Amino acid sequence: ALSVILQFVQLVRTIRNRSQRSAKLEYELLQSRIAVMLSQIQPHFLFNTLNDIRFLYRESPAQAEEALVSFTRYLRSNMDSLTQTDLIPFGQELSHVQNYINIEKIRFGDRLKVDYAIACTQFFIPVLTVQPLVENAIRHGVTKKREGGTVTIRTFEDARGFVIEVCDDGVGFDPALPGCDGQMHTGILNVRTRLQNMCGGSLEIASCPGKGTTSIVRIPKEHHHENTGD
Repeated sequence: ALSVILQFVQLVRTIRNRSQRSAKLEYELLQSRIAVMLSQIQPHFLFNTLNDIRFLYRESPAQAEEALVSFTRYLRSNMDSLTQTDLIPFGQELSHVQNYINIEKIRFGDRLKVDYAIACTQFFIPVLTVQPLVENAIRHGVTKKREGGTVTIRTFEDARGFVIEVCDDGVGFDPALPGCDGQMHTGILNVRTRLQNMCGGSLEIASCPGKGTTSIVRIPKEHHHENTGD
């Protein structure tokens, strides 16, 4: 009888410890989502975007209206991310990215070109995974060149899983230099953490001065099926 009681006590402790670890993980993920969202909706970004739309209304009201719609959808998606605890369809994230790009095109015009090479969309990722990578490519890559450049967003499926690539032909950086670890945007570290914790994914960033930067997200199929119930 004593051994049964001891086993029961041990079981209760195990369940409690797992519950505490789970609660801690959920809290950390929430903090990561908040950090990513706040890093993207900084006051200067809001001010600059609204100011750009205001000036655009004078020259092209129709374009200004489209820009305002994109901006509203962008803000709504960021706010919704705070309550999103599950993986989301890639198509949903891609829509958010497109809204963001529409906003940046107001400011940078023809200096910013974007190519899409989307070979697959039937997979799931953590919310706000791709947008910070695209922002990095625009803000720290192509728009640092006077003539601008091109950001390419590519997806494909291989034997191991699903791959997302965000490439730019911007100024690049030297990974060997102190502080140049591919985390120029404050959201990048959070993206990497959430990928690992939520779907066993990974983020790799490679760059070369004068040639550009490539960010590669990998979503393993085994973790993907476990988290989506496929």
